[in-house]
This record gives sequence, C-alpha cells and structure tokens, in this order.
Amino acid sequence: MKKAKYDVQLTGWITGLVLPLLSFFIISKLMLTEGTLIEFIAKADKANVLSKFMSLAMLPNLLLFFIFLWTRWDRASRGVLAATIVLAVVIVIVKFAV
Repeated sequence: MKKAKYDVQLTGWITGLVLPLLSFFIISKLMLTEGTLIEFIAKADKANVLSKFMSLAMLPNLLLFFIFLWTRWDRASRGVLAATIVLAVVIVIVKFAV
C-alpha cells in the first residue's frame, strides 16, 4: 500500500493544535457577541469556566483523530493524539494553577 504524502506526525501536530484554537475562537464568538477574545478569556476566567471552554474546543480533535484512523493515516493520527495530550496538560494547568 502506498504511503500518503501527508501521513507524517507533523501533519497531526499542526492540525491537532490549530483545530482547537479555531474551535475556541468560534466558541468565543458564539458566547460573546461584543468584545474581543481577550475580554472573553478574562470573563470566562473570572466565572471559573475557562478550562471548560478549552475542553469543549478540543472535541473536534476527536473527530480528526478518527478521520485519520479511518483513512489509514496512522502517523498523522499519532500527531493528533500527541497534540491533544499536550493541550490536556495545559488545560489541567489552567484549571488548577490559576
């Protein structure tokens, strides 16, 4: 079987980090009709729900991980998994350290 050109861990890392950032931005625009992203983060932190929004933004990584698995891009799926683990550690730090 021929290896896909983009079936590398870097592809998974990049998509696994960018997709949650885009998702968080979309969540912030849906939740806050006026104001900036920084204001949304400050309000969410003050309400103690920032880590919940960050966790919600990581859900698209689950779909991306399974898409990579179904298309047999095993190396890219490993990159998504690694990026998700790193982001999960960041969420735990935000939840308990701040």
